[in-house]
Parts: sequence; structure tokens; C-alpha cells
Amino acid sequence: MLLLTRKEGESLIIEVEGLKEPIELKIVDINNQVKVGVTAPKECKIWREELYQTIQVNRQAAAAELPKDNLKSMMLKLNK
Repeated sequence: MLLLTRKEGESLIIEVEGLKEPIELKIVDINNQVKVGVTAPKECKIWREELYQTIQVNRQAAAAELPKDNLKSMMLKLNK
């Protein structure tokens, strides 16, 4: 994990290979909580960690419910 110190109003820029635009994390406010602003391309999905964990569990459960042959045919269609 990379830990960086930022002051209110300062930003971090994340450049992702393959994306045209960088992602900006901006420290908007520091009081009882730190408020972080995110500027990213529309293709980026941005989640709160607790919500992301729930989504991952739901995806795994949905994948487990699919018959294997159905999953194979779906993958073949996606790769075309």
C-alpha cells in the first residue's frame, strides 16, 4: 500500500495504462472526516469498499448458480 500525505485542496493523479484520462483524487475537506473528490473517466467504476465487497459476493453467488455449459456458451459469445 502506498501512503501519501496531502493537504486540503491538493490532489493525487492516477494514470492507468489504456485509459485516455487520468483519475484525480482531490482532498476536498478535512474535519471530522476526510472528504475526497474523485474525477475519473466514465469507464471507471468507483465504489465504496463495503459496497464493492457486497457486489463481489453477489457476483460469485450468481456465477455459482449458472450451469457450467451455460457459462461456457456465454463466454464464447463474449469473446467473438
